[in-house]
Amino acid sequence: MNLRFIQFTLISCVASVFLPIFAADVPSVLPKPDKAPTSNGKVKIYILAGQSNMVGFGTINGSRPTYPSIYLSADPKIITGRMPVGASALLPHGVYQSSEAGAPKGAKVYIYEGSYQSGRDFSSLKPIKELSVALGTVSEQLPSINTPHTLIVKAFIDVPMSGAYEINVGYRDSTHAIITLEGNEIYRKGIGKEKTVNTVNLESGKRYPISITYLKGGSAALWLKNVDLKGKGDLTTLTKAGKYPWFVDNKGEWTVRNDVTYWETRVSKEDLGSGGALTVTSNGKFIGPEVPFGYVMGTYHEEPVLLIESSIGNRALSFDFRPPSSVKSDAEKANKYCGLEYDLMIKGVHKTIKNIKKIVPNYQGQGYEIVGFVWFQGHKDKGQSKIDYENHLVNLIQDLRKEFNVPQMKAVIATVAFDGKRMNAEYKEIVKAQLAVGDSEQHPEFAGQVTTVDTRGFWRSRGESPTGTNYHYNHNAETYVLTGDSLGRAMVRLLGGKADKLELESAASKDPNVERIYSHEVTSKFNKTGPNLTQTQYEKMGDALRPIISEEMIPAFLKQAFSSDSRRLGGLELKAILNGKKPSKIPASIHSQIDTLITYYDVAGMNEYKWKTFGPQMKNAKWSYYSFDPPEKQDFAKSDRFRKITFPKGMENWISSDFNPIKAGWKEGKAPFGQMGGKLDSRRSSCNGPACGCSTKPTTLWEKEVLLMQQTFDIPSIKEGHVYRLILGGAGCDRSGEGYAIYINGKLLSQAKGGFFRHSGIRGTYLYKDMLPEFKGGKVTIGIINFLRYTHFKNGTKYFGPHPDYYGKGVPSNGHVDLWMEEAKLSPAVIQASNQYK
Repeated sequence: MNLRFIQFTLISCVASVFLPIFAADVPSVLPKPDKAPTSNGKVKIYILAGQSNMVGFGTINGSRPTYPSIYLSADPKIITGRMPVGASALLPHGVYQSSEAGAPKGAKVYIYEGSYQSGRDFSSLKPIKELSVALGTVSEQLPSINTPHTLIVKAFIDVPMSGAYEINVGYRDSTHAIITLEGNEIYRKGIGKEKTVNTVNLESGKRYPISITYLKGGSAALWLKNVDLKGKGDLTTLTKAGKYPWFVDNKGEWTVRNDVTYWETRVSKEDLGSGGALTVTSNGKFIGPEVPFGYVMGTYHEEPVLLIESSIGNRALSFDFRPPSSVKSDAEKANKYCGLEYDLMIKGVHKTIKNIKKIVPNYQGQGYEIVGFVWFQGHKDKGQSKIDYENHLVNLIQDLRKEFNVPQMKAVIATVAFDGKRMNAEYKEIVKAQLAVGDSEQHPEFAGQVTTVDTRGFWRSRGESPTGTNYHYNHNAETYVLTGDSLGRAMVRLLGGKADKLELESAASKDPNVERIYSHEVTSKFNKTGPNLTQTQYEKMGDALRPIISEEMIPAFLKQAFSSDSRRLGGLELKAILNGKKPSKIPASIHSQIDTLITYYDVAGMNEYKWKTFGPQMKNAKWSYYSFDPPEKQDFAKSDRFRKITFPKGMENWISSDFNPIKAGWKEGKAPFGQMGGKLDSRRSSCNGPACGCSTKPTTLWEKEVLLMQQTFDIPSIKEGHVYRLILGGAGCDRSGEGYAIYINGKLLSQAKGGFFRHSGIRGTYLYKDMLPEFKGGKVTIGIINFLRYTHFKNGTKYFGPHPDYYGKGVPSNGHVDLWMEEAKLSPAVIQASNQYK
């Protein structure tokens, strides 16, 4: 046998046996990076591409909790879910007569002779009466006797989730009490004094003894508030819980992979791109799949690694990333954006490789090797068929191989994963296509070279995440870490290496009610705020919610409303309305903090503070009116139609109380006034907007673009302790209304340039100090000018509203208007807060 052949064979065998010397096994728990930049071997290049989720939107730190607080009640009427008002959740908890399993619910009651005296040792005394009470049930009344006595209630409580709690007792009179838990005082409200509440830490699965000494009788209500809740799903929280320790060094700082260079070519403002040594913050305040992928590949390769990223948001494989091998129609060929993202990716990779010496630290000219391609995308292609997306993805991989002359280039694909296993149908075909391309049976030409990672199991619900932004995976860092890590391990296996599966600890089991409030059904993007139960369910809870809302939520709301942080409550500010201070600019919607507060009172069953119609009947009143087309024309495709116009001769002073509309040739008609396509619109759609009157059918035809209305009403004098507003109804819904102005006795009260294009609201204004003198009682002349609408969205000329005759066609001229006055009585709590927080 030829000696050279023997030597070659031996060398080949040795190289084969010791191939792992150039790569390392990838363990389940990655080691913390400690490699310095090296010139050992060719640079291993990976191309990363996709949409914004490939760039990454996992929150690194600072996530907010799903709920600011969680209320707990033992009242049997309580239903698990969101509170009907505010952003908090509602849970049941237990109250028992002993700590033993199977103990009866409720509490033991001990009645002692004589009124309560501080320092009296009741434990040494014998009660004159012993019985039980359904502690926590709001409608239950505490027992009482006719002679002076002291009432002490003892029970054991538990909670469904561990955390910091405030414990509150009673409703109205029975809030005057003292609570001790395990012998420590945690609540005290003396008669005529403010309550003090101390926070206590409670663990689920444990029962705690409490003792309540009542200073007054009344309701047996008892409720808890879980406070100091933490945000979930950001990387800082995850690593502090012991997960993914390779991202944090011994000092608590983010680790750095000096052997892996991350280079961004698409959204960088630098001509060459930008980047550096890979770390958690390589993409700023968010983490994406590039970081965990790079950590895996840095662990695997002994050679330096270069990640070249070319991703940007809202890009479709079927259009923006459309590869050359995917045939284009003539229209697509003429569109410069079709395939542009693919071209920019190619350009960015070539430019990076050309400048590799400037980019990769300690590069000594040892060369490079394009090893693999990583793809994470799918949002923008929703609705595409499986076969179309699949063909484009196959072409993408093959065209990249040709472009860079790497026939065997490996490719790993991450499926789209919105909503996990609950995925909407519009994405399911995309997932099927992505899985198919990585399936060797469906694509034998890719066997051992392309694989797909199903990431749907990495989806985390809103309740476990920093936000509810579905299309960015709720900004959950774990979703992005698991996606990138799995892509890296899949790539290692394609390269013939060994990569253990990342083993995660099983999540601790939760109480079913806790699972419920953090579930997708309750916390999905459609229920980020506000109720998730039906109105009937909230009504059935009735008085069970009253202590929480009236004793806690309303005072807390008022305290914030009168603070420097009041704007966070949204709407026109309560303190400005009560002070009579008119805003420098009246917003499109005059929904205010008073409206929110009224909702709180409604839920608590206190209906006396609702808005009520004030003065004469205006909604269906007879008005003098005149409609005309002004000489100052405006393109019908343009919104915001309120403008300076020339009034018909003799109508220049139409807003004055001296103006005589009859002599000026005006007509009389009954409100509401309206038009749809030049006709009286008798098919108004239903409307859920607050106090907008959009669903009322118009009575009088609004004939031309401008509608002038005037009427003099006999209005009673306004009262102390109330607030007032005028509502311009009929156009408070999304994509409705146009410019208007309201005048009182010739003085401008409120005006707006346009209508609603994205949101709904209440049109009109509150009565501030500047207009109160006009409402001292007696005759008040009201003038209104309104403009018809000709657009759907702002400057949108196609109609997509509820009227089938016009759907998809040009927007018909439309308008709807009436007016009325409302008053709301201020509660004692509002008046007290106004005086207290001045």
